[in-house]
Amino acid sequence: MADLGIDMLAAGIGNIHGKYPAGWPGLRFDVLEEINNSVNGLPLVLHGGSEIPEDMIRRAISMGVSKVNVNTECQLAFTAATRKYIEEGKDLKGKGFTPRALLAPGLEASKEVAIKKMQLFGSVNKA
Repeated sequence: MADLGIDMLAAGIGNIHGKYPAGWPGLRFDVLEEINNSVNGLPLVLHGGSEIPEDMIRRAISMGVSKVNVNTECQLAFTAATRKYIEEGKDLKGKGFTPRALLAPGLEASKEVAIKKMQLFGSVNKA
């Protein structure tokens, strides 16, 4: 791996992009262990980290994962909050139709997800 000049490695260990289907069997920690043992400390990335149970995320981090992608979760929170704002008719009151007002609930919801994930990942107050 070092000869390739890569900084991080993202490998499939049962993770998928987007929403996970019912009956998803979970992450393959046996595969993660094999990969981690063969990359000489190269940081590992978990793509498709949205909606993976917290205990699995913690375990993956303890086994060498140093970056977890959770954009789907942020997007779902953004969409739900924006939808609620519109369904409640807030876009029809005053200047509620402006992009700043219309998008504010979604941005706040996405931010809340990001903060919770940073706490879960142990990355709060780290560069």
